[in-house]
Amino acid sequence: MQQVLDPKSIPAGCPMHNAGQNFHPFEHEGMYDFFAEIRADVPVFYSPEIDYWVVTRREDVIAVLRDHDRFSATVATQPVVPWPPEMLQSMIDRGFTNESVQVACDPPRHDRIRTHVQGFLNPKKLLSYDGAVRELVKGYVAQMKGKDEIDLVDALTYELPAKTAFLLLGVTDIDPRRIKQWTELRVKLMHGHPTREEQFAAADDLLDFWNFSCDLVEQRKKVPGDDYPSWLLASRGGDDTRLTENEIKSLVFASLLAAHETTSNASANLLLELLRRPEDWKALVDDPKLIPNAVEEGLRYVSSVVAWRRLAKEDVEIGGVTLPAGSKIILSLASAGRDEATFENGETFDIRRKNARSHVAFGNGLHFCMGAPIARMQMRMMVEELTAAFPNMQLIEDDPVEIVGVLTFRGPTRLPVRLNP
Repeated sequence: MQQVLDPKSIPAGCPMHNAGQNFHPFEHEGMYDFFAEIRADVPVFYSPEIDYWVVTRREDVIAVLRDHDRFSATVATQPVVPWPPEMLQSMIDRGFTNESVQVACDPPRHDRIRTHVQGFLNPKKLLSYDGAVRELVKGYVAQMKGKDEIDLVDALTYELPAKTAFLLLGVTDIDPRRIKQWTELRVKLMHGHPTREEQFAAADDLLDFWNFSCDLVEQRKKVPGDDYPSWLLASRGGDDTRLTENEIKSLVFASLLAAHETTSNASANLLLELLRRPEDWKALVDDPKLIPNAVEEGLRYVSSVVAWRRLAKEDVEIGGVTLPAGSKIILSLASAGRDEATFENGETFDIRRKNARSHVAFGNGLHFCMGAPIARMQMRMMVEELTAAFPNMQLIEDDPVEIVGVLTFRGPTRLPVRLNP
């Protein structure tokens, strides 16, 4: 292994130094162009703005994701901007006992928890929701009919994935927009750059979100059903060595974000790219069999999760660069998804791409997203129902499409369209 690289020793003006200076982790405008320009020459660079090393190539991203012996997942959901100690202590004093589970813990704890989780969140079980999800999609599309112009995010992609998550959780009595507001708050606290004042202002709402998750678990203890929290409680069997009650509450708290936020962004990203290319929209109208692959291409080309995080447990070599133990690492899933070493003409959106499913939008290795089957299902059904109902739908070009600006997630906040131009 070559000499460990100190960020301070990177000479000014070299490609690695320039990449670090030009990388703006919380700005998504121009992000793909930036990575396309540097990826061939700069597999790894240091970002002084956030004190993370950024990995740009697909081969290296996958290698890190698969190597849980040398890379820890414990930083995956840590706040990029640390919470003030007095804020955290105040929340703990008021009952906030959330633990890092699944995506942010390592073996053997990760393996113990996943063993129970996958009993419910497995492809066969998730695909059993096919009929219920289809009815949800049809219901939202039916509400659009008769209208001229709508915002697809507001009318469909914002709420639908949350409603689907409610199916898994057995929730019927809460406004999906309330959950979405809570999750957006949590995303900003974990993956954004809030000010100290914004952090303190969000504490009470975050505590409300946690209490909602805890109350849901307590309800299922009294009246179990055919849902995720009930499954976890039954799998626990009253045995803390299998799962603790607090771990179950933390898993429900996590799923109330992970089960819908990424799918909302991924579906909006896909629809935006399809509508930017009327010939692709027409191709899907004419041949719906192309839709599943178009979904995979959307996940590759505009992943809703643009970056994920790891921590080096020891001195490690990535892309020919040796980083010291304790280095914080960002794996750019956005860059990996367009890596020309795997994807020919990777900067081109191609709904017929043969290896589109080789993307890393759902991660890789032990922490591969368990919700991938139902995310794919929702995206496919949304495109199927929209192309059938509105074959001539057009993007309103002169209306701005805003993009969410946090470190990890990316998706339009608005998607204005004409349904029947």
